[in-house]
Amino acid sequence: MTAGERLAGRAALVTGAASGIGLAVARRFVAEGAQVAAADLNRDGLAAEFGGPAAGVVTVAGDVSRPDDAVRMAAAAVEAFGAIDILVNCAGIARYTNFLDLPLAEWQLVQDVNATGTFLTAQAVARHMVTEHPDGRPGRTRAIVNIASIEAHVVMASSGHPQVHYNASKGAVHMITRALAVELAPHGIRVNSICPGVTETPLASYALASPQQRASIERQVPLGRVGQPEDIAAAALFLASEDASYITGEALVVDGGFMVQ
Repeated sequence: MTAGERLAGRAALVTGAASGIGLAVARRFVAEGAQVAAADLNRDGLAAEFGGPAAGVVTVAGDVSRPDDAVRMAAAAVEAFGAIDILVNCAGIARYTNFLDLPLAEWQLVQDVNATGTFLTAQAVARHMVTEHPDGRPGRTRAIVNIASIEAHVVMASSGHPQVHYNASKGAVHMITRALAVELAPHGIRVNSICPGVTETPLASYALASPQQRASIERQVPLGRVGQPEDIAAAALFLASEDASYITGEALVVDGGFMVQ
């Protein structure tokens, strides 16, 4: 297939699609021929990005941490497109509080969205996938791509980036991915994660709040820049496409070389 056709005939649900990585993924998938259900808690953001006529795109507002919403978002994609082939779990939040001051409510909120939200949405989508084609969709695999983080593997608290709750939640996403890869393989469903480094999104605005902070991060990245949402969208396209048909259970690090130092 040529560029613009790698996801032709595929139906995808992308959470967190109103901004940042989720928005970039939704746009890239549409450009590659997919039909996309763009989901986000931010209804106004969805309307701003996808409110006009857009071929192959439907929007659905919902909270990934709520079981009923996860089920409803998956059902909306199936209702719109007749099936669901791809899920990209982009919805996530970050908070920055030192461990000794971290309230339980903030810890739980980050776990609810990042870890439990990934679990709930993957479960809701996988149930549709398995019901539609218990032994795999003929001629192609289905794919779940979870957005984890390099902070599933390394801790950046010493650089003024206190995120024990975020580290824990993304570590959970990493292990959810590996476990689901094993459980869902018999159904022809591949499950992989992407571990972005610092990426220019609203989520990372705290880390990039000043020119000095940006410069400090860029000095730590061998490629000399922070990531862009489109960098992560390209990785998601690869993992969702048939180019990755023999890849499952992997964590693809997209960080400009930060972790290899």
